[in-house]
Formats: sequence, structure tokens, C-alpha cells
Amino acid sequence: MKRTTAADVARRAQVSTATVSLIVNGKAEGRVSPGTRARVLAAIDELGYRVDAVARDLATGRRHSVALVVPDIANPYFSQLTQGVAGRLGGYQLCLVIADPAHDPTPAGLDRMVAERVDGILAEAPAVDLIRKLDGRTPLVVLDRPSPESDSPYVGFDLEEGATALIDHLLGLGHDRIGYLDADIGVPTFQARRARMDARLREVTGHGFTGPAVQARTDIDAAAAAFAAGWDGWKAAGVTALVCAADVHAYGVLRAAARLGVAVPGELSVAAFDDLPFSALVSPPLTTVTLSAFDLGHRAAGLLLELMEGRSPDTEAPPLPAPLQVRATTAPPKTAA
Repeated sequence: MKRTTAADVARRAQVSTATVSLIVNGKAEGRVSPGTRARVLAAIDELGYRVDAVARDLATGRRHSVALVVPDIANPYFSQLTQGVAGRLGGYQLCLVIADPAHDPTPAGLDRMVAERVDGILAEAPAVDLIRKLDGRTPLVVLDRPSPESDSPYVGFDLEEGATALIDHLLGLGHDRIGYLDADIGVPTFQARRARMDARLREVTGHGFTGPAVQARTDIDAAAAAFAAGWDGWKAAGVTALVCAADVHAYGVLRAAARLGVAVPGELSVAAFDDLPFSALVSPPLTTVTLSAFDLGHRAAGLLLELMEGRSPDTEAPPLPAPLQVRATTAPPKTAA
């Protein structure tokens, strides 16, 4: 059976093969009328035409692949991010790269990937050294880390909005001794959240976070163990509310608190950042700041597509919103009841 070609599609739609090429390669906007595009797509559907991806890539010098660089895959936040990216990229192949800022901030395999396999990179909270290494080599969009070292487009959240709203919520309930369970990776988004909350606490109460400094991987078991180890210190310091760097930490805290007989929110209010899908379903439902990983990935992928197509993307869009979702894990402390 003879394979259908672009020339067959062109004859059926009564257009040139160049017009077919523009449409199947996503370059028709502003160059092909909607009516012509509709005729070509109908012909493609009728004839069952499929693009020869290898031939297309050889002809254009494109690989139709994008690298997504993330610091961690244990946190389900990054699966949401990946879905947002994939939903916007369409037919591009997505290559996942782990670049843990604490242990492997500039993975060696990324050099070869940039040289041989990808047309662009999306980097989630990358180390500064990685930004410097990638900047200018290939289209790059940075997520969750504004960088003065790079002119690459950046997409992030209004962390000041979310962090301030969370602390004001706890203060409004009567909590003035608030502990913090931090992530053990020093990515800027975690640092920015903590710094803004600490500053707000000092403005209102004259002191920052209370009790021991405790860190944990973004892993439920690790967070549960960290809470169990830190609870006596927080309790002795009078802590009545605990903010977690991520929802995954809070899930571990809720599990450990139940085992230790610590009532949430009766004895301890718990809040976090991310608003993962499970956060409305845990018991009790979690108070958290929405940082939509799907929206972050979707917007960043859109910017990257524009860069890879040689256009100048709009980088003046406001940061993504970070609204507070108040649920059942926060309530007035017993002393304020």
C-alpha cells in the first residue's frame, strides 16, 4: 500500500506542499488563512496522513524535544508541574532531568542532552551555576527562581501574597508562637516563603518563628520522623501552630501527630504551601496556600514554545496568584478559645 505524502494532501486540498508543511509544523499562524487551514486538516484526516518525524527533524534541525529540569521527584507537586508542561507542549517529547541543588545541581548528562537531543529547557528552581551553564546555549525558561544572572524568561508565584496571607491568618486566630518545618533543599522558593513569613511575624510580634529549626526531605515518612523528633522542642517553646514548607511535609506531620496523640487543630494548628489535590481530602483537610504547579508548567511551556519559534514572548505578565485556602487544620489555640 502506497504511503500518503504531503504532495497527496496538497493535491486533495488544492494547495502547495509548502502550505501543508507550514500547517503540520505549526507555523501557519498569520501565514495561512483559516479556510485554507481547515481544507488541509480535512485532507490530512481523510487521507490518514502522518508526518515523518525523522525526516521533519532532519530538514528543520529541530528535535521536537524539551528538557524539564526539576530538583526532586518524590514530591507529587512535580507530577502536577509535568502535566501542565505536557499539556501545553503538545507533540513535543519531554525529557525529565533531576538536578538536586544539594547533591547534583548541574547533572553531567544535561550537557549531552542540550547538544544532541533538545530544542529548549524548562528549569524548575535551578541552582545559579546551572543557570549560568545553560544561559545562551538553548532557549531557556526558569521557573520559581528569578535570576539576576540571566535574561531568560521567568515564571513564578506571588509568594509575598501567599506567605503574608498565611501568617496573618494564624495571627488572626491568636497564634503568636509559630514553628516552621523547612525543606532540606535550599531552593529559592522555599527560602523566599520562609523569609517573608518570618519578616511578617517580626513586624507584628517582635519575633520570628519559634522553637527548634527542623528540616526534612519532601517525603511523608521523612516529615513524620522530623515532626516526632522536633515536637517536644516546639511544645516546650509554646508553639501552637506549625507551618510546613510543602503539603507533603504537612501530610507527614498529620500522621505523626495522630500517632503521638497531638490533636490537630486542638493542640496544634498545621498549615502549608502547594494545595495538592490530596490536601482537601486528608483528615482534617489542610489549610494551605495554592501554588498551582499545573498553571506554572503550562505558562512556562507557552513561553518556551515562543522562544523556540523565534518569537519574543511577553515576559511582563504578573506572577501567578497564591491564594490561601482555609480548611480544618487551623483554629484558635486552646488558650485563645
